[in-house]
Amino acid sequence: MVDVSDNFKALSMRNGRYVSCKIVAGNETFLDDRIIEFDFDDVVHPNWYTIGSTCSNRFAFSVQYSGELEVHDEVKPYISFDDKEWCPLGVFYVARRYVRGKYASIICYDRMYSLDTEYEPKVSAPTTTAAILGDICANCGIVCEGGVYGYAVNTVPTGATVRDVIGYIAGVENANAKFDREGKLRIKSYTQTDSFSLSVNNCMDYSRNMSSSKISGLKVDTGQEIIEVGSRGELTSLELYNPLMTKQRAENIVSLLSQINFYGADIEMQGFPFLESGDHIYLLDEDGNNYPIAVSEIEFHYNGGFTARLYSKSRSYTDASDYQDDRPADICLKSENSGNIGISSAAVKAASFEFESRTTGAYARGDMSFVLEGTGSVEIKAYVNNVLVRDVTHKNQSDKQLVHFYFLSQNLPKGKNSVYITIRSLSGTMSIKSGGLLSTLICGATTV
Repeated sequence: MVDVSDNFKALSMRNGRYVSCKIVAGNETFLDDRIIEFDFDDVVHPNWYTIGSTCSNRFAFSVQYSGELEVHDEVKPYISFDDKEWCPLGVFYVARRYVRGKYASIICYDRMYSLDTEYEPKVSAPTTTAAILGDICANCGIVCEGGVYGYAVNTVPTGATVRDVIGYIAGVENANAKFDREGKLRIKSYTQTDSFSLSVNNCMDYSRNMSSSKISGLKVDTGQEIIEVGSRGELTSLELYNPLMTKQRAENIVSLLSQINFYGADIEMQGFPFLESGDHIYLLDEDGNNYPIAVSEIEFHYNGGFTARLYSKSRSYTDASDYQDDRPADICLKSENSGNIGISSAAVKAASFEFESRTTGAYARGDMSFVLEGTGSVEIKAYVNNVLVRDVTHKNQSDKQLVHFYFLSQNLPKGKNSVYITIRSLSGTMSIKSGGLLSTLICGATTV
């Protein structure tokens, strides 16, 4: 997580916040008056939770510009919420550029992108992971932030790329490798100490796994032997190739990983530039429950506003087939309001669904997001088979606010089931415009 002030974090969490961007590229500085948009993909592992990854981050932007940026020119983007404190997004290098008239589109990558060259060691075994990493940094002109613990190894990898060897070192350190927002190489270990809580009030939409994930086993191919430690399962173990790994290190790594639990998630949210892939944060729901989230990847988008999509990728989340068996697949039903909804003291149905369960013990998980216009308080209730399963009260703090409501009902009977959600006003005058409400229902082991 990038070190920014508490004031910066507070400003970033406001609804209707002010956002500004600048991009320093080569000898040119682009401000909001010339920046059209940018996309920044900050990723530590593109698939499920793992160690030893070495992903390159991508930054692509479009600006009003008819000049020339050279390939390998340095690019540094920043975000601010008050034009005083600027949060860096990273250090990138131009890979491709397209100029059409008065507009330019530039694609950049961080330093990891250029490290797919063969590693030619200047150290010999026996040595340590710290010595190998120091050799790489000296040879490639890299600054490593924080360094590594430095484990003894009896071999120095040959026939591998610089990027591969960095990944082997990170794996032995129970970590991943990435270039941070200052352009420094960081061996980022997994911990669950980050205290930042992402409120659902700052999310446009989100989904998460209903159960947490944990790593309990490790299988490593060293090129000389296969090391297997821990309790290995299809969804709870990691498989790696790492010639530097030893059985003792593998056992220690499993012991550390087994202390971390997290939920898979897909979150569309306000952009918080201080969040980085590899962070462990919490998702705070309306009831005050904190769910640990492993930030696998964040896709930032800027076009005058600043939004993001955050992924926490457990294996169960990214590979749904691992959970499939002989039961029917889950069904997803959606509903959108076709007309304006005027909210009064009389409850109105905002969404309703019907589905048929083929087995006893099915579940229904509902999510409803809507833009509430006006000021006052509303009561939202969810009924499953005419039984109240959840109700909340929401107070609108501004004239227009995004509201998210969810519920879960389990152990449903076999046969036909019904779900509906109602809204009524407790105070004030409010409404939802046509198309401003989207409801989603996930039904387990069902048929429509």
